[in-house]
Amino acid sequence: MKKAVYFSIMLLTVYLNLVYEWEEGTSVLSVEILFLLFLYGTVRLWKGKIAVLPVGGFQIAEEGENLDIPFIVENRGKVRTPDIRFRIRGQKFFVNSLGKRRKQTVLCPFEAEGCGRQILLPEKICAADALGMFWIPLRKAEREAAEIRVIPKCYPVFAEITKATRNFLVESDEYDKDRGGDDSSEVFDVRSYRPGDRISRIHWKLSARSDELYMKEFSCPIGASVILFLGRKDEEKGEENQQDFLRIAVSAGRAILDEECWFYTVWKEKRTGRWVRRLIKDEETYYEWLVALAGVGVSDFDRIDEEEYRHEFHEPYRSALFVQDNLTISGTFQEEIRFQRDKVKEKLAETVLII
Repeated sequence: MKKAVYFSIMLLTVYLNLVYEWEEGTSVLSVEILFLLFLYGTVRLWKGKIAVLPVGGFQIAEEGENLDIPFIVENRGKVRTPDIRFRIRGQKFFVNSLGKRRKQTVLCPFEAEGCGRQILLPEKICAADALGMFWIPLRKAEREAAEIRVIPKCYPVFAEITKATRNFLVESDEYDKDRGGDDSSEVFDVRSYRPGDRISRIHWKLSARSDELYMKEFSCPIGASVILFLGRKDEEKGEENQQDFLRIAVSAGRAILDEECWFYTVWKEKRTGRWVRRLIKDEETYYEWLVALAGVGVSDFDRIDEEEYRHEFHEPYRSALFVQDNLTISGTFQEEIRFQRDKVKEKLAETVLII
């Protein structure tokens, strides 16, 4: 409105100058034009003094969750700024004039529609002149994107852990500090004798120095007899399948964990050729894996070569399960199961994973 009124005044000045040969008209028009240039120049002074930055590191959200992502709008100049406007994913945000060295927080609504790594980048940062008539782009304004890691949704699926897999003795140089096991090469704890204890576990040296029998509890190696491999199979449709690929992976992992079976989740980075391996043994390590998984795209995964993995890690394992970006699950004891896009939930509900 202000812009329309000002330009109407300028047109009226031109009209009076041409029709009525207004002597002072040229001077008035010159002042009006110079005033516009002055307003434009005041805005250009802010081109390097405005910053729009996200708060903190990356945010974590669950699929389907609604969040408010905070951004800080900062005035780094020595005088009060005019109004500021910018966009994030088509949404407009306005900040009224900021005092010198002042900041203001703006909340950007975000709906976690799909899983994986998502970016919110401030765009088209503009500042208004002192009268609020013009919005001038600030191309040198500092800006940074906010990263949101959307955790894939986990769907119910059943897993059947075979007796051979449960009783498989893993090999490792590290031992669990919180629970005992069956590795006789390392003693976890010593306790008093209880009826039914095996004689082979008597701690003879300690018992000989006292009037009662003491038993040895052996250590539990930190490792897993199950490997959950994540890899690429279909280079063309991998990007299209990313959402469902991640959902299948986390659902299969959840099913194994619910059976109180430790497992390694493994994938190979395509860019570096490095193997990424995580031991999943409880809720904490499971959700740490989800956050890490939400930070990578399906294009970051390479094809899985099981023999190459065995050459890299010499620890034996009993069962392997393969989840690939062509939406299939297969394994040592599991026949291949194929999923259709957008029908993963229904298929998982009728699936029993044999591990």
